[in-house]
Amino acid sequence: MTTPRRRFELQIGPLVVLLARLPRIVPFLIVFGLLIGGLLLEGLAGALVLLVLSALLAALLFLAWPALPGQARVVRTLVLGALLVRALTFLS
Repeated sequence: MTTPRRRFELQIGPLVVLLARLPRIVPFLIVFGLLIGGLLLEGLAGALVLLVLSALLAALLFLAWPALPGQARVVRTLVLGALLVRALTFLS
């Protein structure tokens, strides 16, 4: 029987492998570009960019969760929450 976590790992695995093969600066630039783009754009466009970034970071957080110490879990969850709050403020 396959658990939901294992199914998710199998689905997102190819993306993680692709990101791991890239030079280290490329994933950083992708995240940085999405963050800056989402903060500079206003309204629906900014919210969508921040929601895409939030989904990416949430997936990576979910995969890393078992290996993270407690304080790192809290900090990463707070960062994800701040992104979601900012995206929601663009929608209102």
